[in-house]
Amino acid sequence: MKKLVAALLVLTMVLALTGSAMAGCKFSIHQYVKFNKNAYAYTEPKNSKKTNDPATIVSKGSIGCVEGISGNWVRVRLTPYGTGGNFTCPDYGTCWTAWFKSGDLKASKAAALTSDVLVRFSNGGVGLSKPLYRDAAGNFIYYKDEGAYRISDNCYKHVKATAKVWLHKTPSLSNSYGKALKKDQKVKYRRAWSLDERLVPFYGVRYNGKCLWVSSLYTKLVK
Repeated sequence: MKKLVAALLVLTMVLALTGSAMAGCKFSIHQYVKFNKNAYAYTEPKNSKKTNDPATIVSKGSIGCVEGISGNWVRVRLTPYGTGGNFTCPDYGTCWTAWFKSGDLKASKAAALTSDVLVRFSNGGVGLSKPLYRDAAGNFIYYKDEGAYRISDNCYKHVKATAKVWLHKTPSLSNSYGKALKKDQKVKYRRAWSLDERLVPFYGVRYNGKCLWVSSLYTKLVK
């Protein structure tokens, strides 16, 4: 009986270890993944290492790329390569990454059609993109919404928030103004636009006399 109990204990341990290994091998390096829920980001593969000030939460439906695996944790690339960040890939350059629980992710069917990641943040994400267009001096460039650079009809004169959206001093996540538009709030559209490093369009708006920017992911142009 003792031998049987010992054998069962050994079998239980083996199955547990096998399960962990299988969970850790669910994804592969450089595989594109889709977030199946709003997911908290962690600085390390530990429950105690959740990001803060503020907490970073990636929105459901975002597309990331696997850069590391540790048990049931996956290190996901959140920005395109070459944007600076906390991770260096020998083949491609630097990028921003964070750790996520593997249960928050699934393989992306759009991987073959996706040239890079596209991540939305329901909270945090400050500093995880910079303006894409810059001049020789490093100043960001934007375009007037007219002529060859037209992206909307003339009748669209306002930007309406479709969810809470933070205002920024530049068309990026790197220069927050510290205030946000509430859902359904409208502000004047300056007929100016630009892109951040994720290729997300930002609309130029006027808010309390200030010329600012908001992400198109949480806003829309209206009359």
